[in-house]
Amino acid sequence: MKLAISISGGGALGIGPLHFMRRLEDELGFHLADAGSAFAGTSTGSIVAAGLCTGMTATQLYDLYRNNLPSIFTRIRFPRIVSLFSLDFHLYKNSNLKHLLQQNFAETMDKFKKPIYIPSTFMNGQRVEKVWDRGDNTTDQWFAILSSCSAPTYFDPISRDKDGVTETYCDGGLWANDPIMVLESGLKTIPEFNGDYKILSFNTGMRHPNEGFEHNSIVGWGKYIINEWVARTGSAGLYEAQANLGLENVQRLAPMIEKPFAMDDLSILDEVCDIWDKYYESDSIGEKTCEFIKTTINA
Repeated sequence: MKLAISISGGGALGIGPLHFMRRLEDELGFHLADAGSAFAGTSTGSIVAAGLCTGMTATQLYDLYRNNLPSIFTRIRFPRIVSLFSLDFHLYKNSNLKHLLQQNFAETMDKFKKPIYIPSTFMNGQRVEKVWDRGDNTTDQWFAILSSCSAPTYFDPISRDKDGVTETYCDGGLWANDPIMVLESGLKTIPEFNGDYKILSFNTGMRHPNEGFEHNSIVGWGKYIINEWVARTGSAGLYEAQANLGLENVQRLAPMIEKPFAMDDLSILDEVCDIWDKYYESDSIGEKTCEFIKTTINA
């Protein structure tokens, strides 16, 4: 029995699952990078998934977030004025994030030693959905991750020239903020998995009540769809994965909160970690998760 790990999108809130993972590794006495046999991640989850896939510990990834989030989420001055002249609106430059990813993920996708799946949105391709995996042997790891992290209005889409054609990509969360079914679908093509694995899924944005829309207009519906469907980890993928693999083989970690946190609010990082801390202790979630992981090690 193998362990596959899935991490959803959520910007700076990725610090929460990483804090939870640190506690898991402390209690287990080994690293999730070693325990995991396959990984999937969307947006901020793609950074975590790629880090684990390259052998980084949860503490190393946690420190990477803590040390670099302030530079990643440094607002552009007067972004709305810029947008008036260029028809381009984004709150943050992606240069600091790009540099960080290039430092840590300098190889091409085929150099990942374990299966990994990174959803992105192909803005001018034959289809919208793009999943980067080890078959993309000419694509840099950092490019795949950055494309998955390029959330509209937060960061610019990114482009590259390939075979004389300019390709443009943006955040994978537009269609697969929860990559659990991308992970399961990818593993169906690998014979040694053949349904013989469990999935541990992290809901980065956590669970919260559906807020509905403020008013029944294009703007109201747009905000509702983005916040409650695009940028939220729903239950549909979880339902499918549990139906396909069995309830006992899929575990989702998702603290309940009263209202959603902004993905770029760095003032709440300690609060988010505290929420995941309490969640670890509640109903023996941490202990049960350790046992879930151990069943894949001892099987």
